[in-house]
Amino acid sequence: MMFFLYRAIIILLLLKSARTQSDSVLLPKRHDYKHTFKKPYTYNGTIPFFDTYGNTLLSEELIRLAPSVPHHSGSIWAQLPNDFKEWEVEISFRISGNYYVGGRGVAFWYTKERGQAGPVLGSKDQWHGLGIFFETADISRNRLHPVIMGHLNDGTTVYQNLTEPEKSSLAGCYRQFRNSPSPTFVKITHINNKIKVAVDANNHGQHYITCFESNDIKIPTGYFFGLSASAEGETPDDHDILSFELYEINPAEKKERPLRPHEKEKAKEQPADTYEIPEDVKKRIEEVSKVVNHPNEEHKKEEDTRSLDFVKGMQTQILETLEMLNDRIDHLGGTIKAGQGSGPNFPHSGDLPIKNEQLSIINQKLDRIMSGLGTLEGRIIHLGNIGGGGGGGGGDQLGQQFREELGRISHKLDALDSRVTGQHYQTQKTIMDATTNQQAVESKTSTWMWTMYLFLTSLVLGCGYVIYQTRVEINQKKFI
Repeated sequence: MMFFLYRAIIILLLLKSARTQSDSVLLPKRHDYKHTFKKPYTYNGTIPFFDTYGNTLLSEELIRLAPSVPHHSGSIWAQLPNDFKEWEVEISFRISGNYYVGGRGVAFWYTKERGQAGPVLGSKDQWHGLGIFFETADISRNRLHPVIMGHLNDGTTVYQNLTEPEKSSLAGCYRQFRNSPSPTFVKITHINNKIKVAVDANNHGQHYITCFESNDIKIPTGYFFGLSASAEGETPDDHDILSFELYEINPAEKKERPLRPHEKEKAKEQPADTYEIPEDVKKRIEEVSKVVNHPNEEHKKEEDTRSLDFVKGMQTQILETLEMLNDRIDHLGGTIKAGQGSGPNFPHSGDLPIKNEQLSIINQKLDRIMSGLGTLEGRIIHLGNIGGGGGGGGGDQLGQQFREELGRISHKLDALDSRVTGQHYQTQKTIMDATTNQQAVESKTSTWMWTMYLFLTSLVLGCGYVIYQTRVEINQKKFI
């Protein structure tokens, strides 16, 4: 029964995905070259119809809005405002880094302002218009990242003051667009006062999956399109933009213009319905179609090699971290012998917070290692699929090697977790014993001190009384 239920759910999801893909395909649209940039991007050192700001770097292969340097940010904005009521934007970008979590992300803007730097992913706060954020940092500390969120602002909301921005967003979703095996493609559509965001992080823009839809979103014309990015914190990433394209949805039909004299003659000689494409032009079209529909295999091999190097590097980094944690636990003193918490040599209470702090650091590193293992798992699954598609035994052997490596790392993690747990238990026990002994010593000290106080008080009172009696007797003898 459960098997048929799962099959029904999968079929419904596939039908929904196919429906969402076909929605934008069936819409009539027209490309706008004045709001578009692609490779090789620059002409005479600038991007036509666009301006760049901040730390943006230009090359023939990509536009790097924010390099992997802390506190660096950049943006690119269209020079002309948007005149279309209904539009669709297609973006491709790549966010890559060597850390287990990113910082901080890319933002798409359709706002009244343009080119103003600020704290919100490289752009100003309290904007007027729409912002769609691709966050890689764990802002809410809930380990749910990377996240995509849509935000509307009328210029009054301070985004930086939001402790949980997901709750105040229009809508959002979680997608693994950071360190993805291929560039991430995003399609943002505004039609019938509805914003729709679809993402493809694995198939070069061939299979979009809806992220979210939000209704009753009224956005005026005359605003500017832009992209921005920022690298913050201790885990900065490289933020690269690869393309930006704008399409007008439901464009007005073109009016037929009168034919020129030579065009009339050509039409009479050979009508359009009988025109045949020359053979050399057909061959050229086929070559271009192969390049577009089937990306270069060498490019795929480079991506696969990069993924393989990334997995190996992550494994080496995790093993080195595990060895360092083992050394740190040994430095903490290993297991504590019975009876070591009492007597004149019990540890001072001032030393215990230091060990607790070190154990807290070790636990944080373990959390980072687990996050790294999650990233490794995705990369290894991707490599396994590639190896399986090749039909050879090399993919199976590679997968077996990675499984053995992960097994070895998992074994070390289990041993390390047991040692950390034991060390934590012994540290807590030592704290309790030290506290008990200290309270006993303080109790003995307080009893002895009170006894001394009473003795001294009695002695002082007795001496005072003797002196008083002596003076009284002397005065009586004077009168006699």
